[in-house]
Amino acid sequence: MRTSRTSKARAMAVAVVATGLLAGGMAAGASGAFTAAKPAHSTTDTVVSAGSAAAQKKFYGTFQKRDGCPYLVTSGGARYYLEGYTIGGNGALYKKRGGFIAYPGWRIQANGTKKYRSPNTTTLCTTWGASPYIKAKSIYSLR
Repeated sequence: MRTSRTSKARAMAVAVVATGLLAGGMAAGASGAFTAAKPAHSTTDTVVSAGSAAAQKKFYGTFQKRDGCPYLVTSGGARYYLEGYTIGGNGALYKKRGGFIAYPGWRIQANGTKKYRSPNTTTLCTTWGASPYIKAKSIYSLR
């Protein structure tokens, strides 16, 4: 089994060099043997992941509602308004066009970016306000 892994790694290194995809981490020895730090496809995936990770962040907390507005409250007590999500008749958190997410008190994870509103903006959310808020791409219940 060990020789199989070694030969696959060498074959991958030779294939990468043969196609001209010399990436960082490739080195040619004096004997002419090539070694690869990582396969080429994992390097590409890492670059894609790094780009999407910079655009979004994960926020964890419990779902709470005040004045009919949905909030994510972190364990440290920070409150973030969940823009684009609604409160249903039963007090639960829903997507804008339907789709149940969580009941009040449930732990949730919001994936998106944190933003701030100017102090001159008026909202219906008077208890905690709408600044800061999370422009979420997705919200999941962790229950």
